Amino acid sequence: MHSTETKDFDKAVAENASGQVLLAGSSSCPLCASGEVAQFLVAPDRFHMRPELYRLMRCSSCSCVWLASPPPPQEMWRHYDEDYHRAITIAGEGDAAIRWKGFRELIERHKPGGSILDIGCSSGGFLSTMKGPAWRLHGIEMEPSTAERARKNTGAEVFTGDAMDAPFAPESFDVVTTFDVLEHVYQPREFLTKIKQWLKPGGIYYTMLPNIDSWEARMLGSYWYGLELPRHLFHFSPKSLATLMNSLGFAEVTTRTSPTTYIEYSAGYLRGRMVQRLGGSPVPQAKAVRPGIPFRIFRKALRLSLLGPFGKIASVAGSGASMEAVFEKPPR
Repeated sequence: MHSTETKDFDKAVAENASGQVLLAGSSSCPLCASGEVAQFLVAPDRFHMRPELYRLMRCSSCSCVWLASPPPPQEMWRHYDEDYHRAITIAGEGDAAIRWKGFRELIERHKPGGSILDIGCSSGGFLSTMKGPAWRLHGIEMEPSTAERARKNTGAEVFTGDAMDAPFAPESFDVVTTFDVLEHVYQPREFLTKIKQWLKPGGIYYTMLPNIDSWEARMLGSYWYGLELPRHLFHFSPKSLATLMNSLGFAEVTTRTSPTTYIEYSAGYLRGRMVQRLGGSPVPQAKAVRPGIPFRIFRKALRLSLLGPFGKIASVAGSGASMEAVFEKPPR
């Protein structure tokens, strides 16, 4: 934990006359109700380089980590601005066939076809790779213009709005997917219960999300890119995710950590902090522009020589930065 940030946070709490910064929800775990909780770390929103500090708590029983006193939903728009949506859309669309190949193969090993729902489908990057006679495509996307792009890109039926308000009938889907979504949800238990209702008996839920117990998270602390404060409200590990899903009646099919690495982006946070301490004004990653060719060549070499092998070793050890899991709704 970074002691300077902790002291700054405590000072902010003491000086906050409006009561906007509180440590609500820190007395027991919101997922397993255990009282064995403690402060995990304190950090700001490094993506936008904003000064507000946030405190994460951790349950020693199920290992869940959560954001204490998150911004209320009506204020969260400030943290999901145009810069954020631009970064997410670009990441999802680039080389879609290559980016989503492994995810599609894993899903189709368990379900070769049927009706599929992608929650948080963005502009349809993943769904575009599922087009074909074997699948009936559905999506949910909060941002209206992005949802419209998903419809045009995929031909899917896309609901615009909060997933909890989506009007799908019970037992509508053979597969439900969430890519980097579950960590953004205010009430994971209620959200996953809704998914279970939507799944047909024997249907599967596939999820991908950051691994708070990864080597990277342990090594980089508050500078780990996967924290994404305050947009990430919950931080899961394979243990805490399995505990939650089992408590809801899902059967675990497979869980693994992937070779994905966030070190490159985390290094950007460290670099920006160093520039600040030297009196400079670094550009937030939210405002970053596409780098030039020389830097892209250097970055490619770095990924092949160092980051790629590190990610693969971490994945084999079960400590990759990202994890993916498949759970089944038990057949009748």
